Amino acid sequence: MMKKKLAVISTACLLILASDPVSSYATPDSSSDVLDQPTSVTNEDVKAIFDSLYQEGYSLGEEDGYAEKKFEQFDQTTGLDKSSEEFTWFMMGYTVGYKKGQQQKEEELKTEQENEMAAGEEEGYQQGVLDYKHATIQSEIDPFPSKSSDWNKGYVQGYKKAISLMDLSVKAKKEGYDQGLENDSMSVPSMYDDEDVTRQAFTEGFETAQAEVLNQQKKQFEKQGYVQGYHDLSLEVPAEAEGELQTAFEQGYEKGQKQKQKDVKADGYDSAFTYQTYRAPKSLQDKPELEKWYKAGFYSNKDVKSFKQKAYKDGWKLGKEMSVPKKYKQNKAAVAMYKKYFEQGQKKQDKTVSHILLGSGIVLTLIALITLWRLRRRKNEDTTLDS
Repeated sequence: MMKKKLAVISTACLLILASDPVSSYATPDSSSDVLDQPTSVTNEDVKAIFDSLYQEGYSLGEEDGYAEKKFEQFDQTTGLDKSSEEFTWFMMGYTVGYKKGQQQKEEELKTEQENEMAAGEEEGYQQGVLDYKHATIQSEIDPFPSKSSDWNKGYVQGYKKAISLMDLSVKAKKEGYDQGLENDSMSVPSMYDDEDVTRQAFTEGFETAQAEVLNQQKKQFEKQGYVQGYHDLSLEVPAEAEGELQTAFEQGYEKGQKQKQKDVKADGYDSAFTYQTYRAPKSLQDKPELEKWYKAGFYSNKDVKSFKQKAYKDGWKLGKEMSVPKKYKQNKAAVAMYKKYFEQGQKKQDKTVSHILLGSGIVLTLIALITLWRLRRRKNEDTTLDS
């Protein structure tokens, strides 16, 4: 009798597992024959019995499905205390639970694989970017023995993705740069807009070009402002110079004015070597501000007196060759002044020597010798000055 009932249970289990558990799931109604229950059993009682048996089977089935081992939780007494209909309800729960356990296990394995691949892909991507920047790209990627196959698969994918994106980024940056030279507004092509790396590269190229264009424009406007300021014109900013361009123009204007003042002051300083007293140039008579700087330069020259005396003394000394101090060799006015007073010193020297030698009887001979020597020296001095 026992063997016969076990055979019936096994057959029922196989039939139920092979069927669709959802379509088989049906709450019994009042017509169900539950252990030949008396007519006093209500629908609620039947449903409670069904739910209890279904849940019991579901729990066992979920454990077996997760372990992927059918009937693992069964033993020789499973189902012996149940009628055929009760066992059917029990197996309904078991079948659904088994499927649920299987599904849960599959989802966990899938999540684990995805996590492993994601971790490998991230590390492979980072390594690919570094290798690309250092020009050490690996054509063949060796697996990591300590990592899972999913991790290694993700690593390879990430590495190749990095190399591909970096190649595309170079192209994106070049196109962004070209667009920045031609247009003021940026429009990222769709092929670069999908990835942060390529979009950023395109943007970087565009902004680099825009900065170069702006810098070139600033230089042009600064130069225009400089010319305007140097010629002491009133400040008139061009209409197209706005924002940073206006600032560049105004800065150039200020630099031009300062340089003009510096040059005018230098001219005044040089004029002190030429004129004994101050005189304003005609070109500055209607420009009081510049004339003020010219005058300041003239009176700032405190070297004229000592420089004049040195030139005169150098010329007076017998045998002394004309040698303009290094500080003034590039100043034409100073050189001209030195030569003028050096020659005056020479003339004074000639008169002094002649007066001394008149009483010695050898005046003519010495004068001839001195004159000859003087001519040769002047020839050498002219050659020196020309050089």
